[in-house]
Amino acid sequence: MTGNAKADRAKWARIATLWSVATAFILATAKAVAWQQSGSVAILGSLADSFLDLLASGIAFIGVRMAAQPADANHRFGHDKAEAISSLVQLVLITGSAVFVLVESIQRLMNPQPLLNTDFALGIMLLSLALTVVLVSVQTYAVRKSGSMATESDRAHYVGDFIGNAGTLFAVILVSQFGLLWADGFAGLIAAGFLFWSVWEISRRALPQLMDEELSDDERYRIERLVLEDEEVFGLHALRTRKAGSTPYIQFHLELDPEISLRHAHEIAARVDKRLREEFPGADLIIHQDLSGMTESHDAFGQFETVIEEEEPA
Repeated sequence: MTGNAKADRAKWARIATLWSVATAFILATAKAVAWQQSGSVAILGSLADSFLDLLASGIAFIGVRMAAQPADANHRFGHDKAEAISSLVQLVLITGSAVFVLVESIQRLMNPQPLLNTDFALGIMLLSLALTVVLVSVQTYAVRKSGSMATESDRAHYVGDFIGNAGTLFAVILVSQFGLLWADGFAGLIAAGFLFWSVWEISRRALPQLMDEELSDDERYRIERLVLEDEEVFGLHALRTRKAGSTPYIQFHLELDPEISLRHAHEIAARVDKRLREEFPGADLIIHQDLSGMTESHDAFGQFETVIEEEEPA
């Protein structure tokens, strides 16, 4: 990834996380007042979520800043995985929040309570919905510009927040206007459900990167197709891929005519490299040039097999 491209990516990821931290702080403060005034467990659940949003967004901001740091002597592949690590911390925080809200909601269903100052609570929840819509819009644009996984995880959480806040607003209306006290606890259960959904979404994105999972079958097929478009390429093997942050890592062996010069082989590899970078911007590529028909000792996943020679008996 070029310096300008990485700087632009980091800028948009940083903007999104700053918006996220500011929004979470405003919402947590407003909901704390609303919960104190109303006693609603649904608003308490939403408050707990916003408080952890503030922590999670702060962690995402740190992860984005670390991921933007250039490669150094001890981290020659860069720091992109910092985003996946920050997402993992978010996962732990949100899981704790989900369990807390679930327990509180069950207790409120078993022992319903009337709500106080519902007009004020309704105003706070309307403010929450409006701010969340603005934030998700900013995050959506930032993810499109940066590909930041930390921002994408944060966005998935706030989409769940929007639905949870809408449910809380609806519950306060049902309790205040129709006396349906059970609606407060039920809305809390919905909020807990969306928090657990957020945990699943974040883990689905972060864990594959931390475990160096291969790119999708579709992406691997596109790589093979682009490589074989060159008429002077006889084939490829030992294709291995992974992704860290928004950076895809691709390496493979290129099968070439054994009669061509090293210079010519390099020119072919450079063409293939350029074509792949156009399709996968910012990719980190390693292309090894092999003689077509040459037999190498690889395992099923492209790694060289270690050959241990047995010593002759004395």
